[in-house]
Parts: sequence; structure tokens; C-alpha cells
Amino acid sequence: MSSNQRVAIGTVIGTAFLGVLTIWIIAWVGADAAMKPDPPRDSPFLASYSFIVQDIEFPARDATRITGWFIAAAPPPGEDPVLHPSPTIILVHSYGGTRDTMLPAADMFTRAGFHVVIFDERGTGHSIGANVTFGALEPLDVLGALDYLLTRPDVDRSRVGVMGVGLGGSVAIMAASQDDRLRAIAVEAPYASLNASLQDALSGQVGLPKLILRPLATRILLDRIGVPLDDRAPLGAAAKLGTRPVMVIADTSGSTEGTEAIYAAVTGPKRLWVAPGTSLGSDATTFSPDYVTHVLGFWREVFDPSAPPPLPTGVGPAPAVGPPR
Repeated sequence: MSSNQRVAIGTVIGTAFLGVLTIWIIAWVGADAAMKPDPPRDSPFLASYSFIVQDIEFPARDATRITGWFIAAAPPPGEDPVLHPSPTIILVHSYGGTRDTMLPAADMFTRAGFHVVIFDERGTGHSIGANVTFGALEPLDVLGALDYLLTRPDVDRSRVGVMGVGLGGSVAIMAASQDDRLRAIAVEAPYASLNASLQDALSGQVGLPKLILRPLATRILLDRIGVPLDDRAPLGAAAKLGTRPVMVIADTSGSTEGTEAIYAAVTGPKRLWVAPGTSLGSDATTFSPDYVTHVLGFWREVFDPSAPPPLPTGVGPAPAVGPPR
């Protein structure tokens, strides 16, 4: 073999090695970005709301420190703050969100007589002690919030529920399947597949193409998460909710396939509402009267808070509130 041939072979091998290394680095960076999503740039601001938040911190069930806000139910006009134990809703944001993205929903619920907890899931906002795990460990965050709430004298222990959007809906279902003290569950556009959430993150948040880079980034992500990602966990959890009431909201602004699969998996009392392109925790800053009627109607029917519900801000004329259709 001549020296020129050896040089040519070495060049080919070196180029191939650099190409493979470049692909791996791009995939690793993409996986890292997916595990540490940037907070939304257009999140609502706490200063825009009249309620007072209480800063809280609690351990998830695996001891990860979670930070959030407790927001007490708004008293009727002219009355003193609510001091008696009241129904409480845990709101769970979706992938890429933070507690701030749930402020509009918190405003809606507190004006309707509910206490609310919103928090940054692990790896987001101020809860930065661990990475995002795409539903593998986030249910432990919700269960930590539940444990915290059950220590408060102003929380009615028999009336604590959970509501989530997107991956947060899947997380809410999985958490509720592990602790029946979450008495009712409402979810909007949940993922039936945790892998689908992961792939959406890689394509939407990071923008990795399907060929080569995304499968490699997926492998890197699964290795870094360090625990199995049970792809069908939301469906299995939905089937374990027993007789607790469940509301499933299909968001027509995207695919409803996963939502319908979750609804079909629920074996107990359930209702499905197909919302006309509304979103609980990402783009919505106000809610339509129809949305308020259906969502608050479900929770009032389940928990029956005694205070008459004032109209949430930004929704127009007061709707007639009753059981959802």
C-alpha cells in the first residue's frame, strides 16, 4: 500500500470519526436542552393578579425540593378571608411550563371558592434540583404537593383534587393512581404515551430532525433520566382511578388521539368535553364562558364549595353554571 493510499484511508476514517462525533455532540446538546427547557417568554406576571400568594416549598416523594405558591380562595366581596377548611385544586403545568403559566387558571379557581396550589415541577422554574423526566418521576412532585396540603388546617382533606394540562395531565393521572386522597381528576389534552411527549419536546423545543439525531437524542435522554420511562403509564394509571370522577378535555387545537385513548381507559365515572381550541396552561390568559361553565361546573359538582362563585376576570358576561353537558 502506497503512502498516498494510507493518507487517503486515514483521511476517510478521520472524516467519518469527526462526522460521528459531531452527530453525537448535537444529539447530546439537544437531549440536554430537552431536559432543561427554557421558561416560556410570554408567561403571565404575578403582579397582574390581585390575589396574594404564599411561597411554599415541599419535598417530592423522592425528597426532590419543589417550590410553589399556595393561593387561598377569594372571599365574597366585603367578607373576611376564608378561614374554614376549603376544597383545594393542585394545578400541574405541562412540559416547558412553570407555575406562572398556571396563574390564569389559579385566578379562575380562587375566584370560584377553591384554594389552589401551583408549583414548578422538577427541572423547571425554581425547582432546579433535578432534570425533567417526561413523566417518569413528576408524579412524585404532585404527591409531594398533596402531602404538604394535608398538613394545612385550612385545607379540607376530603376535597383535594388535581388538574393538569398536556404532560401535566398525564402526570396528574399517574399521581392520582398512586394515592386515592386525590379525590377527583381533570385533565386537558393529556398524553397517552410518555414517549410521544418526549418526541414532541425533541421536535418542538429543540427542533431535532427525525433521522439519526432524534433517535440518538432519545437514547441519551433515557440513559440520563436513569429510571425506566414506562411509555404506557398514563393509560395504565387511567384504568386504576376506580370510582373517582374524571373529566377529560380534548383540545381541538391539536391532535385528540391521546386524549380519547385516556378517556377510553378510565373505567369509573367520567365525562369528555371537546373544547374549541382552548388551553389551560400554555396560551390562555382568559377563558371563554363555555370553558368556565364546563370546568368549574365539574369541580363544583364534585366538591360543592359553599361560597357563591364570582365571575373570573376576562370571560365576559356571567355564564349559567351547572353540570357540564
